[in-house]
Amino acid sequence: MLSEECFAEGMRAWADKLNELGAEVCRRPDSWLRLGAELDRLCEFILREDNERFQWRLESDRDAQEAAGSLRDASARALGALEKMRARQICAHGRSVDLYSSLLSASVREEREGMRLRRGDRVMFIGSGAFPASAFAIAETASEVLCVDIDEEAIRHGTELARYLGMKASFRFLRSHLDDPEFVSAATHVFIASLVPEKRDILRELRSYVRPDCRIVVRYGNGLKSLFNYPLDTGALTEWRAAAPGMTGRIYDTAILRSRTTAYEWQNSHFIASGT
Repeated sequence: MLSEECFAEGMRAWADKLNELGAEVCRRPDSWLRLGAELDRLCEFILREDNERFQWRLESDRDAQEAAGSLRDASARALGALEKMRARQICAHGRSVDLYSSLLSASVREEREGMRLRRGDRVMFIGSGAFPASAFAIAETASEVLCVDIDEEAIRHGTELARYLGMKASFRFLRSHLDDPEFVSAATHVFIASLVPEKRDILRELRSYVRPDCRIVVRYGNGLKSLFNYPLDTGALTEWRAAAPGMTGRIYDTAILRSRTTAYEWQNSHFIASGT
């Protein structure tokens, strides 16, 4: 357990352990349960209310901030390895439909309903990974889901899993969100995963493509949640109207963005953000 006195050192040690377990999964596939348990421990630490006392260290201590970045990178790599192994296990061992139901957790369902998804919507999910549980949940309602990931191995596993679950007809996978500009222009919703680090860059690229009523759902984590998610300064998104759905008890936070459609609205957002 991390202590306030050795917070940075403890985070570096935790990162080393995740890196070690992630490498072990490649050598010994049966070790993926240990890796999953370690990631669960990290999630529990983040969500415990009495651990908010560590917040000030992340805000004011540069050493702690650097260590938090190392732990975040390690947890992202570990989750990527774990998702690939889980997808491989499902496709190889013929699980029942009950397993598919387990993908549709209560939190994902709540988020889906909060986004006002309807039959016929076209959804892009950026940073889908090898085990795109949220995208599978979204596909229950949307007519077409385009998953994007820069990891070719993750795309291969995600494609195989979609085929195994009988959902291949409604799924496509690409390496870049700009590989199909026609789909981007027609998309009703775009989801950006919490483990995508370059959120601001992607938003800048999307703004010239998406339609005015497109909802962009950005998952992120600040403070302690940044140990398992890449952060985002929502106050700096002056070209977007941002709303937070107010969901609690999650490992990540969510911002729902819509493009500012008029010059006045965009200029006014700069005026407000500057505090003048």
